Amino acid sequence: MPANNAISNKPLIKVILILGLIIFCFWIASFFPDLVLTVIISTLAAFILKPLVRYLEYRFSLKRWFAITIIFVLAGGLTTLILIETIPLLIGRIRLIYSQLQNFPIEEKLTITAKEIASNLPFVDPSTLGDKVHLFIQQLIGTMGEATGTIASYLVNLLIIPFITYFILAEGDIGIKKFVEKIPNKYFEMSLNIMNKLQRELVAYLRGLIIECSLVGVLSTIGFIIIGVPYAVLIGILCGIANLVPYLGFITGASIAILASLVHTGDFRHLLWIFVLTGIVRLIDDIILQPICFGKSLNMHPVAVVLTLIIGHQLMGIAGMIISIPVATVLRVSAKETYWGLKNYTITA
Repeated sequence: MPANNAISNKPLIKVILILGLIIFCFWIASFFPDLVLTVIISTLAAFILKPLVRYLEYRFSLKRWFAITIIFVLAGGLTTLILIETIPLLIGRIRLIYSQLQNFPIEEKLTITAKEIASNLPFVDPSTLGDKVHLFIQQLIGTMGEATGTIASYLVNLLIIPFITYFILAEGDIGIKKFVEKIPNKYFEMSLNIMNKLQRELVAYLRGLIIECSLVGVLSTIGFIIIGVPYAVLIGILCGIANLVPYLGFITGASIAILASLVHTGDFRHLLWIFVLTGIVRLIDDIILQPICFGKSLNMHPVAVVLTLIIGHQLMGIAGMIISIPVATVLRVSAKETYWGLKNYTITA
């Protein structure tokens, strides 16, 4: 018995047990990536709509369900209109580029380009260069086709997002209240502190991510228009969306821009300018946008970010890469605040 008490009184052991439980829950969730992504989108939508619901609820003394209904009618109508106008256009343009690339004489263009490069750089083997670029483009074409199919299939899940969002808005506070009521008194203050820190950091991260992705999309669109890349607006939008996964947006944007330019012009005249633009936007993002948008909410070393993204991709694919940083934030804050609380609140069991 004393041995058990000695173990239970060590903060580090308790932290490890809590982290193990959280990791186990996320591991179970990794078997249902579409469901997890749907719940995350619904939760994000609830975070965005909650201040409006509270404003109508307290400003005009409306019942919560009625305030939510008003917001849903307005926000739902606007969102539906935007989706009806944009999603078919985006998917259609991506499929158009994909079909054009399938019939495009890539081998011939690569051979010509490889010979031009080899004439200026004697140590470059044209055949090897051509094979490598050809393999890269074929893989990218396959990825584009797969991504288009994945996006189209996931659109069905959008139908259940409003229902989940509604219940989060209507009963989320009640669920949290019931959960808090079940917390033992000795853990009460520490638990509230952890929940508040988690909510503050996750909301700050999500808000910063939305702003950062929007600005990256706008900057990319303007840049592609200036250098004359076809489908500039589409590619810029895709850059912003792909930037939900750190480091992926710029690679995706540059790759699609190169392919679109190749199909449209028949050569690589925009290649250098696309690389320059991508580098400039990347520098602006690293030096200006991320510090402003995230502040201290994304307290992770770049190497840790990359490793986290790799683990997320291995577990849940693209969905895992999107949620890997928030999950890492949950683990970091839970570990840090639990350890601090166990030591400073002098919890003995």
